[in-house]
Amino acid sequence: MNTGRPAPLADRLLCGLLLLGVCLWMVRAHWENVDLEWEAEKVLLHEKVLANDAADPYQYKLWPISLALQGAADVTGASVSRVVYANTLFSLLFLLVLHHAWLRTYVGAFAATVGGIALGALGNVLFLTYAHHPHEFWGVGLFCLLLRGVERDGAWWKLALICLATGLVWEKHALVPVLWGLLQLRRGRAFLPSLAKGLVMLVAALAVPLLVRWHLGGDRAAQDGMTALHLQEWSKVLWFQLPYLLPFLAIVVLRARDMPGWVRLLWLYLPVLVVAYATQQFILHEVRSFWALAPVFTATLACWVTAALGRTDGREDAHASS
Repeated sequence: MNTGRPAPLADRLLCGLLLLGVCLWMVRAHWENVDLEWEAEKVLLHEKVLANDAADPYQYKLWPISLALQGAADVTGASVSRVVYANTLFSLLFLLVLHHAWLRTYVGAFAATVGGIALGALGNVLFLTYAHHPHEFWGVGLFCLLLRGVERDGAWWKLALICLATGLVWEKHALVPVLWGLLQLRRGRAFLPSLAKGLVMLVAALAVPLLVRWHLGGDRAAQDGMTALHLQEWSKVLWFQLPYLLPFLAIVVLRARDMPGWVRLLWLYLPVLVVAYATQQFILHEVRSFWALAPVFTATLACWVTAALGRTDGREDAHASS
């Protein structure tokens, strides 16, 4: 889809300014709604993780980033709270840049900026009742880089390295090697070589999370779970999740032809995440648990915007010629 001429310099500067604004909006919202509101709890959880005393799954998810944050605090002499604030700033900037690069795989600068603004809007929803996970934005940013690499048919070993790096801060990218394998079959690649390469990518995606769990030991109390389907707060599930999901689901259902094959394939993340959380008896109303869907939603929106503008331009040209 991204086949047009480069945007004029002034337009590119305006897009960059808008994205910088989006980043700062998200930073401020996160600082005020999360970092400041939950400061004591975040510092306490940080200390528990370093002492190898936090509950499952936070001990394993937060251990690498907690080591990094503590290292930054030791080097700079800043407090852990200050380092957490800085982490929010830099990780959100990292996310916005790689998210924009992901959308630019398909669309021009204007539609990609629309997708970036949508990410900012989704972020402000995802920040509600959000009390931890300083690694999340690094993980989603690397996830965007991985998605871009797959679409651009990057070398499988490079994708495996991105999977390995993402595993330091995230685990929801583990489905990508499976979807990559399906995409290879769609592209007419041989089954057995694709299977072997996909398995290597899957091992790379899971290597760090599994090694961290093995290193820290697995016998600890679970923080999440034990919320069976009949115990879910379904009023919250519907009120929190449907406004987040339905607009983008409507686009992909009604305008599926506007979506590249890889974006359509990524929508499999939705049922997989729902089934995973339901079977693990995690609460389903926490929208922040579904961060992996955000780049899928924004790509869906950006591709539809581009196609819709093309249809509008076509009608206007036809009208003018008549």
